[in-house]
This record gives sequence, structure tokens and C-alpha cells, in this order.
Amino acid sequence: MVGGGLMLLFGLLFMLMVIGLPILLIVAAVAGVWGLSGRRSGTVASSQGYDKPVASAASSTHYCSHCGQGLQVDWTHCPQCGAAV
Repeated sequence: MVGGGLMLLFGLLFMLMVIGLPILLIVAAVAGVWGLSGRRSGTVASSQGYDKPVASAASSTHYCSHCGQGLQVDWTHCPQCGAAV
């Protein structure tokens, strides 16, 4: 009886390894791709060929009259074009 229970345990462990391991690898691959694509969700491609962060609504209350870049209240010059605010 003890040998049969032990064989059942090894059978369940083997089945878990055969079925569970591929599922775990697929989930890890999807999570990795999702994580890599999520890193770029906070950027907008600019015309200069590099990415700049998107200004949040809380930190950007007005915009540069020269280039339209979002500006924070305490800024005196636009970080994009250098124009005085």
C-alpha cells in the first residue's frame, strides 16, 4: 500500500512537471513581453528621433507659446525650445 501511494505521488509530480513547466514558461514569456512594451507606454515619439516623457496633467498646467510643449508652473524657460515663458 505504501509503494502504491508513493508511485501515485511520483506520478502526480511528473504530470505537474510535464504540464506545469510549459505553462509556466509561456506565462513568463508573455509577462516579459508585456513588461517590455509597458516601459515605452509613458513616452511619445518626437520629430527629432528620440523619445520624450509625456507631461502629466498634474505637472503641466500651461504650454509654451512657441512650440506647444507642456510646462510646469515654476518653469521660466521651455525645456524643448528654450523660449522664455
